[in-house]
Amino acid sequence: MKPKILHIIDTFTKGGAEILLVGSIPELNNFEHHIIYLFPTKTPIMNSVPGVVEVTCLNFTGPFDTFRILKKINECIATIKPNIIHTHLYFSSLYIRFAKIKNIQVIQTYHSVYYRIKYPRFKARISKQLMKVVDRYSQKNNFKILHVSKTQQAANDFDVKIKNSDVMYNYIEDVFFEERSNRLSNFQRKLNIISVGNLKTEKNHIVFLEALRLLQHIPIHANICGNGIDIHMLQAYVNKHNLPVTFLGSKEDISELLNEHDLFVSCAIIEGFGISVAEAMAAELPLLISDIPTLKEITNNKAIYFNARNPTDLAQKIEAFYLNPETINKTVKDCKLMALNYKKDLYIVALNNFYEKIISDCTS
Repeated sequence: MKPKILHIIDTFTKGGAEILLVGSIPELNNFEHHIIYLFPTKTPIMNSVPGVVEVTCLNFTGPFDTFRILKKINECIATIKPNIIHTHLYFSSLYIRFAKIKNIQVIQTYHSVYYRIKYPRFKARISKQLMKVVDRYSQKNNFKILHVSKTQQAANDFDVKIKNSDVMYNYIEDVFFEERSNRLSNFQRKLNIISVGNLKTEKNHIVFLEALRLLQHIPIHANICGNGIDIHMLQAYVNKHNLPVTFLGSKEDISELLNEHDLFVSCAIIEGFGISVAEAMAAELPLLISDIPTLKEITNNKAIYFNARNPTDLAQKIEAFYLNPETINKTVKDCKLMALNYKKDLYIVALNNFYEKIISDCTS
């Protein structure tokens, strides 16, 4: 009988943590997998995930639903009898600390620098600080803690006072490594830019729009992929200033979309890893990305960076690329080489070995 892994995640919509989970499970066929997710999701990634016995939503409604949700988690654990529980995102990782988990090894993956986002609303900032306090004082020293970058590890270990953790970088699907046409030799005088990331504070799309407002003397069109609560604010800004921007929503064919553009821009002010940036690296798309430590880490300082808070700096670098795109050619090659470190097969081997060691340690 295969060892059982129970994966618990907050949501099952399209996001970095969810895609990482769904994409890796079919490759980890030495184990029997079960997924439960907390918050109801209108459009789950998949109703049936290959390699998963079942996917169950617990219909969590928020903190006032805590006692019911703990009962449901305990019922799932008692029914499934997992050898390992692997949690992702905040509430899943929090509630498992109060569940009945005797003799079960728990792995918790942090997917972002959760507590350093400076939200514009005071209430949101206070809420985030309260979440940090709860996270810190409910930590279990016997849990295995994983981070998706060294930058994120340093930040979260400090903020939450984690005593021992490991890093396991995210992966990129193989489709992004396919051979591409030479964009620079076919460069058209209309610059097509793409940005990929959910429409929320930490992705900082407003700076991208402010930069485009400064570039109306250049023929540009920008596509932004992703959904989120900032859509109305961002669309209002585009409408007000008549900017050449299209919000595409959530897209499945990101690899094909990247190949249709000349430049990738990320204005993120907080990232755990930056999957969309790594995908653009693998796809050999020139990058202009914010100068935050995480993105410098995953690109090994090989990309072109701008001040994440300065739209003028971004505008100047976009214009420089438009006038002389060949100058970025070396960075494209260097970033492609760096992206090879994030190939999916490397991640699967690392995670499989991690699980196998835990099973071995528990049975020895």
